Amino acid sequence: MNRIEMALNKSTEGGKHIITKRENIYYLTGFMPSSLSILILEDEPFLLVNEMDREAATENSTVEVRTFSRMGDLREVLADTEDLVVEPSMTVGLMKSLGIGSFEVDDVVSELRMIKDRDEIGNIRRALQIAEEALKELEIEGSESSIAAKLEYLMRLEGSEGASFDTVVTSGARSSIPHATPTGEPAGSPLLLDWGAVYKGYHSDTTRTAAWTEREQEILEIVVEAKKEGLRTIKDGVRACEVDRAVRSVMEDYGYLENFIHSTGHGVGLEVHEKPSLAPGDKTVIRKGMVVTVEPGIYLPGEFGVRMEDMVVVGNGAEVINRLPDYNWI
Repeated sequence: MNRIEMALNKSTEGGKHIITKRENIYYLTGFMPSSLSILILEDEPFLLVNEMDREAATENSTVEVRTFSRMGDLREVLADTEDLVVEPSMTVGLMKSLGIGSFEVDDVVSELRMIKDRDEIGNIRRALQIAEEALKELEIEGSESSIAAKLEYLMRLEGSEGASFDTVVTSGARSSIPHATPTGEPAGSPLLLDWGAVYKGYHSDTTRTAAWTEREQEILEIVVEAKKEGLRTIKDGVRACEVDRAVRSVMEDYGYLENFIHSTGHGVGLEVHEKPSLAPGDKTVIRKGMVVTVEPGIYLPGEFGVRMEDMVVVGNGAEVINRLPDYNWI
């Protein structure tokens, strides 16, 4: 059974499914759009692309490719269909442009994407390898911005298709801001890096913090302990919220629960943040083949912050696929 058949079989909604999210189109057809494209899921699925994407789509898509030149062409395709099913990511503006009035919502493709096959896991491993090799070649000197730029450049040289997200390089008091933007100021202590590479559309995501003072090292050790507890908890059949609870229990034991201000982790694949979320409210059952992060952090406003993040392939337990150590990685 191919992925399109799996999506239609898994869907709880009947009717014609309209897929517009580029990652979902790629997952189902093998073609990654560069502009608006629409995949129609029905008994005989087809992909609508504009002329700029026609050649690449024809070469890579596993379903029939048709072209459109204006929004009116797309409206005509959907005009006679009453039972339309859209993705939750489709914007109201696009639905209005397509003339979609009555519809149901189904997120079936994102659900399928949580479980990775061998090729997908191989691509994620390669993306992570690229990111870690780039860090090993990086000279940690100069401003936060220059370090971030050099790291992204080195990832490109190693074979990355780009950065998974805006690289985070932050230090000193600003490291207490989880997603701080790098500045032109010299990198200080502690130094937090959050970066990732992309390979064949698949992402990696890792965070490391280097600490020098006794106080910073004390907090770093707590975060590493929390991360290891989360890793020990991950296995087939455990709920995502249970992993989060295990990590928070360590934070609570040391009195830093209020300083852990985000979820414990998330799925990674064609997007750097995918289902499931290792968070208090996510009761998703973790299954073999999922790829998730575990990334606890402690943030002390006005002082500093520490975060550590590993990537995990779920089997009977958690296989950490990072090769960088928790300490002395610089």
